[in-house]
Amino acid sequence: MLPPISAQAEIVEAATNLRAETQHITRLYERKLAASEELKKALLHQTFDGEL
Repeated sequence: MLPPISAQAEIVEAATNLRAETQHITRLYERKLAASEELKKALLHQTFDGEL
């Protein structure tokens, strides 16, 4: 037995909102990961150039 249409609509809306938030968090994570990799490269470069 399925829940009423109104309850189904609420479930779909909640799932849609969760998906959007998950995508947003994923994009933030990817940007932070890329920034971390760039920082790592810069630190290694400075280390091998004797700047640290």
